[in-house]
Amino acid sequence: MLKKLLKKISIPPIDEAAGDAWKAGDTVFIRKFYPRPGGQDVDLAKAIQNVTAIGWALASTQFEGDGLQRHANLVFTRPQ
Repeated sequence: MLKKLLKKISIPPIDEAAGDAWKAGDTVFIRKFYPRPGGQDVDLAKAIQNVTAIGWALASTQFEGDGLQRHANLVFTRPQ
């Protein structure tokens, strides 16, 4: 259901966007991730796990914002 909604507003899920960047040969993949309230750690961990399963390596994570605006800036790099 969430993937259908994201497709309608043209924001691909993080794992799909990471896969597209990997196929395009990008060396860096950067994404802001807004965890859902109620499952923040589980959703963020799952997102990181899905992206690293593609082949990306997590380079840095930075948290910003407060309350519902809290998000994580994720930077992934292609392993050498």
